[in-house]
Amino acid sequence: MPFGEEVTKFDKLVTDVARTAIDEADVVLFLVDGTGGLSEWDDAIAKLLRRSGKPVVLAVNKVEKQEQQLAVHDFHALGLGEPHPISAMHGHGIGDLLDEVVAGFPQHEVETPCDGRVAILGRPNVGKSSLLNLLTGKSDALVSDIAGTTRDAVHTDLKWQGKVLRLIDTAGLRRKARVKEAVEAFSNMRTFRALEQCDCAVLMIDAERGTVSQDAKIAGLIHDSGKSVIVAFNKWDLVANKTKDSHLETWQQFVDTVPFMTYAPRVTLSAITRQRSGKVMELVWKVLEQRQKRIETRELNLFLEGVIHRQPPRFHGGGTAKFYYASQIGTAPPVIMMSVNNPRWIARDYLRFLNNRIREAYGFEGSRIFLKTKAH
Repeated sequence: MPFGEEVTKFDKLVTDVARTAIDEADVVLFLVDGTGGLSEWDDAIAKLLRRSGKPVVLAVNKVEKQEQQLAVHDFHALGLGEPHPISAMHGHGIGDLLDEVVAGFPQHEVETPCDGRVAILGRPNVGKSSLLNLLTGKSDALVSDIAGTTRDAVHTDLKWQGKVLRLIDTAGLRRKARVKEAVEAFSNMRTFRALEQCDCAVLMIDAERGTVSQDAKIAGLIHDSGKSVIVAFNKWDLVANKTKDSHLETWQQFVDTVPFMTYAPRVTLSAITRQRSGKVMELVWKVLEQRQKRIETRELNLFLEGVIHRQPPRFHGGGTAKFYYASQIGTAPPVIMMSVNNPRWIARDYLRFLNNRIREAYGFEGSRIFLKTKAH
């Protein structure tokens, strides 16, 4: 595709998203360039804003010198009220501008409750925005084959079987070596923030390309955060020469690359053809419920007593561990504290063994189980 055509395509996508943003905004901040005077784009956007009926604050940027103040008056012609001269680079006029923006906010904000927050994560161009738009039936997220077109996190509430789930589409995470622009670094920061805010992450993998090292790094962030997760292999329609075993082979390749996330449920789908897209929300709600599960203390101790009796810990680190008591001290994610004679005498592989037995018995599908020990 020639460069000019790509820019035109990108501009159309941005315009579509901007229209949606204007519709949903309480106040619109319209930023223009004070060094070049009025442009056709400025006039076209101003007409759109005037028709919207929304409160608009007009900011004229790059006004650093006294002689540039006179040029600010040209922007009165846009019919959007008093222009506010600012310099984003030097911070001039920003405080007054923010005061004007806040003055247009509604007096009483209505809190919108939700039953779970879901972040859609993955490398750039794996179909995150396409999945968001498919699930919501809207085009809140900018969808394009131009890599990196989602710069910020997009929040959309979805009503699903009587529940309200808040979906978060994010900019794709790039390797640090490829983060050449400040805007890319900012996108990565917003992705980390989205992960902090969510309850469940949908980790999207490009099924046509397979799991790569960057997917493993993103999976590691999710695992370390303790968020629930499902793995969605997108672009399944593009996988060539599929057989009845292709699903298992794809999962095995993921497990070989990301061995610490075998607890995640998985789905193969195509956000373009809608193939198995409904399965995503089923799995999301399932892991959100599992995330809240709590094991009654007496039941947990009876269960662990039987497991340890059948396969007791071996000598490790100078002694043999003895378990006295266990209780689940947290949910979302599940945290189990075990009282032992000496935590240093418990081998890591034995903790993994106990973790696996607990998961087999009680599920916690999609959630990492944190096993902690303390000296009795």
